[in-house]
Amino acid sequence: MTMTQSLKESRNVLLVDDEKDILDVLRFNFSNSGFNVITAASAEDALKEDFHNIHLIILDVMMPGMSGFQLAMKLKENPQTADIPIIFLTARSAREDIIDGLRIGVDDYITKPFSVQELLLRSQAVLRRYEKKVTPQHALYLDHNAKELRIDGQLVPLTRTEFNILSLLKENPGRVYSREQLLNQAWPEGVIVTDRSVDVSIARLRRKLGAYSACIVTRQGYGYCFKEENAEA
Repeated sequence: MTMTQSLKESRNVLLVDDEKDILDVLRFNFSNSGFNVITAASAEDALKEDFHNIHLIILDVMMPGMSGFQLAMKLKENPQTADIPIIFLTARSAREDIIDGLRIGVDDYITKPFSVQELLLRSQAVLRRYEKKVTPQHALYLDHNAKELRIDGQLVPLTRTEFNILSLLKENPGRVYSREQLLNQAWPEGVIVTDRSVDVSIARLRRKLGAYSACIVTRQGYGYCFKEENAEA
C-alpha cells in the first residue's frame, strides 16, 4: 500500500468545532463520503488526539479558550504535525483574516455559511495535493497508520519491534537512544530481552534499509541515532 493508497482507503479527518449542530452535520457528511471521522468540541480536546493518524483537519476559528488560529499555529510550529493539511471553517470573512490564516500555513479557508458539498470537494483537492507532496519518488517513508515502511515506493516488511525502533529513531533525528531506552520503548511490555537483542535488531534493520542503512548511526558507548543525510546518493 503506497501513502497515496493509504490516504484514499483510510482517510482520517479531525473535525474541530464548538457548535454541536455543525459538528453533527460534518460528521454525517464526511462519514458518508468514506472518511474515518474524529471530532473535537474545542482546540484543547483536539490536542489530545494522536496526530500520527490524522490526514486532514477541518478547523473552526472562533472557539472559547484556544482559538483555531492558535491551534493551527501550534500544529504548524511542531515538525511532527506541520505537514497535516488544515482547512479553516469560520464566520470570519474579512480579507485580513483570510490572509492571516494562509500566512500561518493552512491549506484552505472556507467561510460560514458554507456548502457541505463544496467543503467535501475542496477537502479532496487538498488531500490530492498532500498526497503528491508526501509520496516522493525516492524516500524512506514510515506510514504510522498502516504500520508500514516504504523505500523508494517499495514495501519493506518489518517486524513490530523493527518498526518501533525505526519509528522512534526517525521521528527524533539526531537524538541518541541508549540500548536500555530502546528496550523500554520499542519492545512490548513484559517481554524479557537483553542489550544484545537491540544490537541484533539494529543489524537486521540496517540490512532491510539497504541504501539507507547508514542512517542508523552507532554512537560508541552511548547508543544509536538517526541521520537521514547519511543515505547513499
